[in-house]
Amino acid sequence: MNLRFVASCGLVCAALVFTGCSDGGRTSPGKTTVQVANAAPGFPSLQFRREQDVNGAVEMVFKDGRTFVYDADTYDFFISEPQFSVQDEGRVWTFAPTLDANTIYQFILTEVAGEVVPAVITVPALPTGDAAQIFGLHAAATLPAMDLYLERPGVGIAGATPRATVNPTEQFSPRTLPSGDYELFVTSAGNPADVWLTSASINLPAGTNSSFVIVDQRGTGTERINVMLVQGTGSTVLFDRNSPSELRVINGASDQLPRDVAINSQFSPPSFSATQFAAPTAYKSVPLGAYPVQVTPVGNPGVLEIDTATVGIIGEQVTMLFGGQTGALLPVFAVDDNRRLNREAKLRFMNAASQFTAIDFTVVLPDGDPNIAFPQATLFPPGAAPYVTLHAGDYDLYMHQAGTPTILLGPTRITLAAGGIYGVLAVDGPDTATASAVYFDDFVP
Repeated sequence: MNLRFVASCGLVCAALVFTGCSDGGRTSPGKTTVQVANAAPGFPSLQFRREQDVNGAVEMVFKDGRTFVYDADTYDFFISEPQFSVQDEGRVWTFAPTLDANTIYQFILTEVAGEVVPAVITVPALPTGDAAQIFGLHAAATLPAMDLYLERPGVGIAGATPRATVNPTEQFSPRTLPSGDYELFVTSAGNPADVWLTSASINLPAGTNSSFVIVDQRGTGTERINVMLVQGTGSTVLFDRNSPSELRVINGASDQLPRDVAINSQFSPPSFSATQFAAPTAYKSVPLGAYPVQVTPVGNPGVLEIDTATVGIIGEQVTMLFGGQTGALLPVFAVDDNRRLNREAKLRFMNAASQFTAIDFTVVLPDGDPNIAFPQATLFPPGAAPYVTLHAGDYDLYMHQAGTPTILLGPTRITLAAGGIYGVLAVDGPDTATASAVYFDDFVP
């Protein structure tokens, strides 16, 4: 489906003025600066290009930002979603803004009802004197209207007036305020007690523009929203400083016995008590910053099979897989991304099959030949791979002894649904020549 949008909205500022003459004394058309940001959470990535400049197309992941300089003119810009096979015709969206010389524009790739809706903001003139200027966009179409507060550090928002109130997919107009340090608070409109984000201190310099874009996290970590802040030629993502870090655990010990998992040596009770073999626990909040993790036999904190340190990051969800032989377990930590996609599924492989040096994981179309396909992951135990993005549908799963045609498991038919998040854990099979698979997350009814 091809849709044409000429929208308004935005992100970025960097006053670049280009003048000059071409050969023969003709005046050049002048230059314009465009910054593009991907604020569409339902796509694994988006490709941006101007006209038919296929070689100049840029792949942009979620919350990515890029800057371009063009001649002033009217152009067709194209945004396309990834193609996953030769049969797949990824959707394409196009819009055709007129770009004036000596002007800065922000293109925000927003998402409405599963479609990309590009929004265009013309960056306003810089403020004068000691003032700073803010403007921005609510890019989260399915979330409620929001109030934005900017207050001096430590002041809070009790009794304060919002700097802006903005509805979903709408932008708020430029406004000035004294320069200096501020904290950003985002709340549901009219309800200052319902705080969605509290930022760390940010600086709004005198004589500059700052663009704020509210972005739907849609399951990316523990936060509901982020805010993309664009100042000058740079951008950053503002996180909710009050969002917790969360951890879950998967017990892949080769003896398949339950284990206790403690945080900060707190065993009475442990954070994860008697974790069962190959069964992911629920997420639990863990400290921010460095903290130690201990794994012991159930009820026996005197025998430390793992005593290691990891780091809790604001807003991050992590899975800890541990595996190996009794008394000598090893951990691996993998950041989770539970953002659900519109038309694709996400599949993650993990390996706790300690009787093999490493395993190749391969998925192919039903009845396909795994020997002519590249593995999606090769993992030593314990190991965890990044997510693989696949179109919804049926696939055959194979596990091979790494680098060989020796099949340890497969073909096993699996079904992936659009928006699904799936996990496959390899464990030792019933004999030394086979592996077994444990299916988790959305595989579980």
